[in-house]
Amino acid sequence: MKPVLSFAFAVAFLVSLPLAAKEKIDPAVNASSKDAFETVSTWVRKQMDAGGRYSYVTPDERSKVNARLDEMERMFGDKTEVSQMSDADKTAMFNKQEEVNAILAKRDNERLICKNEKPIGSNIPVKTCQTAGELEARRRNDSQYLQRNQNTPQLRSGG
Repeated sequence: MKPVLSFAFAVAFLVSLPLAAKEKIDPAVNASSKDAFETVSTWVRKQMDAGGRYSYVTPDERSKVNARLDEMERMFGDKTEVSQMSDADKTAMFNKQEEVNAILAKRDNERLICKNEKPIGSNIPVKTCQTAGELEARRRNDSQYLQRNQNTPQLRSGG
């Protein structure tokens, strides 16, 4: 009985591997060739505009991403592939790419954030999931609402 049970667990584990692999987020910028990089660079710059996937990047982060993309573009120069670069240039390219991807991953509007929270009056946690874009939009709307209402004079009754 134990070998059958072990086999069943092994099969279940192997079947679940592709599902776990799909949860991993692909990096936004992957500079393996000059042509692919130019396409991705244009796409990233467009997605940082209002309504894009990375629309909530801060102005400082936006300038940093644009600067790193420009530096990476210059590093390609007359080379068409990263494999044609020196080891030092490959390392520098990788580091710039990782810096850009870290910023974009943090500001990805489609990134799913899930929390287990206990509702008021219950000890049973409930899992709620929202995208980072939805959370940021709510935070900004709440902040604007508070600013509007704090500047509005309140009427007092009585007295």
